[in-house]
Amino acid sequence: MNAPWSDELTQALLEFDGKSTGALERFAAAHQPGARLIAALCDFAAGEDRNVQAASTWLLKRYRVAGADLSPGRAEALLRLLLQETSWLTRLHILQMMDTFVVPSPLAAPLIDALASQAGGAKPFIRAWSAHGAAALADQHPAYRDRVLDLLAQAEQDGAPSVRARLRRTRLAFDWL
Repeated sequence: MNAPWSDELTQALLEFDGKSTGALERFAAAHQPGARLIAALCDFAAGEDRNVQAASTWLLKRYRVAGADLSPGRAEALLRLLLQETSWLTRLHILQMMDTFVVPSPLAAPLIDALASQAGGAKPFIRAWSAHGAAALADQHPAYRDRVLDLLAQAEQDGAPSVRARLRRTRLAFDWL
């Protein structure tokens, strides 16, 4: 049996154009993030439609900021999306939630490699949040701290003000930096 919000969720996700979040805002205001809704959003995030990926991760981020629970398995599935080809918005939303995720040990090495690679990418927000995500990972897995310190030193040479601003906040967020 479908959840009572299924059709409404699908419609809101399909209406997202990468910019206008009106339908997503309305959905979030009307529905509490129960386990079934979070599971459905994670399933949509893992799908192939890049706009739907971005819309579902936008909602997940919105709910997570408001305190919604995400099981370790769901969090790991989202983190694994950072190792795959996804839209830059999907990647950004997941990176912005990294502080709230526990990174499983087996995922730490491939994830730090992916984050280091993305920290040198074309999109300033992805560069900034990838460096922040690497710091969040190294906060949990201290073996990566030296690598992250080098990554942050390189990122601080970035000409984009958004990158430098995020890095200042990153340095304040972690006492080992």
